[in-house]
Amino acid sequence: MGIANADARGVPNATALSTFVYNSLQYRVVFGFGTVACVGDEAERLGIKRALVLTTHQQREQGTQLGSRLGTRFAGIFSDATMHTPIEVTEAAIQVVEASDIDGLIAVGGGSTVGLGKALSLRTGLPQIALPTTYAGSEMTPILGETRGGIKTTQRSHDLVPDTVIYDVDLTFGLPSRASAASGVNAIAHAVEALYAPAANPVISLAAADRGDTIGQGGQAGRALRGVAVRRLSRCGRNVAASQAVPCTRRFVRSAPRRNPRNRAASCCRV
Repeated sequence: MGIANADARGVPNATALSTFVYNSLQYRVVFGFGTVACVGDEAERLGIKRALVLTTHQQREQGTQLGSRLGTRFAGIFSDATMHTPIEVTEAAIQVVEASDIDGLIAVGGGSTVGLGKALSLRTGLPQIALPTTYAGSEMTPILGETRGGIKTTQRSHDLVPDTVIYDVDLTFGLPSRASAASGVNAIAHAVEALYAPAANPVISLAAADRGDTIGQGGQAGRALRGVAVRRLSRCGRNVAASQAVPCTRRFVRSAPRRNPRNRAASCCRV
């Protein structure tokens, strides 16, 4: 099988297409400014009457504010979400679910909180809503990483995908610049990894390449990334103008994974 392209002289040629498999998952995405206001409607659509809001310690207040939007559907908050989704944290949350007769999960935060929501949903079968506040993208994958005794394991299941993902652009503006930049780099790293993953295919590759360019060139994460790069260069004692630092940052975000020792741009712009 081939696809016709034109070379520099306009002469058609054929490029062979590799065989690939692409599984399209069912997603419901609500995107925009102020879309957190839709959380009550989304909970109603899923039949959630007693929702447990999930957060980290640092975002508990944000979770409480979200609970106020849910009204009588707000049944409690669990604010112990932890990086790498430790099994003991998930088990503690399950106790809260059972004790409070919870029938739905709403995670607001970054990968730690979204991961907890996925772990709970997988074990309980409860519907879940994710409101990401960072850029890593865990809410859009059927993958869950957990830790037990310091050992990390990974699960893959379509049941891990949230029933609704609410992207509220306003939720990202409260991130400190350094956290925003770090999250942006994490998102770009995920995109790069998708390009050489065993199950890579043209559909995912197109999305991954576009994601890296979009984050690197603009948006909250892109601006924060370039800002942190300028400060990093300054601390290193380099007399580099901002106009020079920005291209350096762009080379970094478009480069190969950070473990590449030949990536000199990464070594001078690492955030």
